[in-house]
Amino acid sequence: MLFLLIPAAVEAQDQKPDQKPQQGEQTESQDGQTQPPKTKTGESVKLPPPPLFTKHSRGMYRNGLGLWVIDATPQSPPLEADDPGVPDKGEYEVNFTSSADLSSPVRAFDFVLVDANYGTLPKFFGHELPTQIKLEFPLAGANVRNEAFRVGIGATQFGLKFNFYNNEHRGASLSFYPQIEFAVPGSHAVTKNLMEPGQTLILPLLAAKEFKYVSMVGNVAINQPIHASDRDTTGILALGVGRAVSRKTAAMGEIRGDSTFDFKRERLIAASFGLMRALKEDVILYGDIGHSLFSDDGYGHTYITVGVKFLITPQKER
Repeated sequence: MLFLLIPAAVEAQDQKPDQKPQQGEQTESQDGQTQPPKTKTGESVKLPPPPLFTKHSRGMYRNGLGLWVIDATPQSPPLEADDPGVPDKGEYEVNFTSSADLSSPVRAFDFVLVDANYGTLPKFFGHELPTQIKLEFPLAGANVRNEAFRVGIGATQFGLKFNFYNNEHRGASLSFYPQIEFAVPGSHAVTKNLMEPGQTLILPLLAAKEFKYVSMVGNVAINQPIHASDRDTTGILALGVGRAVSRKTAAMGEIRGDSTFDFKRERLIAASFGLMRALKEDVILYGDIGHSLFSDDGYGHTYITVGVKFLITPQKER
């Protein structure tokens, strides 16, 4: 009889019918449904609405319905205009691009441009800051009128993209993307007309806004030459628009302008149209074609870009 009374007494102690949920805790109703948390006075706490815009991953991502869809945000590549997004922590994004700038006096090529990016999540003042580390270098070629065709390593870029603002409820984001452009020692890129002399400090601010049917990006940037007194500081302004035309295909276009700040030199206005097509969740084909609308050199420029993007996330399912 004693062995039967002891378990019954323990069970009675564990049951606390008068215990109330703590303030802010969610509870379950008799039918098993989760109830919103309550205040001390018994009033329900109003929970924030779910985000209107699901966070985009690079390439393909799962939308709010759990379907794999392509990221249609205008971005580089294939455009010149870039978006504020960065790879997830531990993810690699590698682009292999071939491009050409064709005009009457000069034909410039990037036979293979390797654009390698890595996502990380450092902490600044206790806050995580999504960051992209970028290294880019091309095998380039240039054919100037009446000169021999020259090939070599072109302008190399190193940069850090800091995605310091994200608001999934408003579908808005901002990033600061400082970069330095330089010649690889021993490449003779300047003497081969594969890049301009000196180095260039590039300071872009990237913004993106999602709407119901399209995504838009805006870029403003300063290009500051270093160790090149004969070159001018220039500014860049670009606007891009993108839209998914199917779950695996996105279309996007841009208009961009370059100029010195007095609007008298180094002026160029160009427009282009690009496509992205997913072959797999982590393999994306892209292409772009554009043309100059105005150029200080007086010649028309045609721009052509094709390439492939690989998303690599070691030991992690996308």
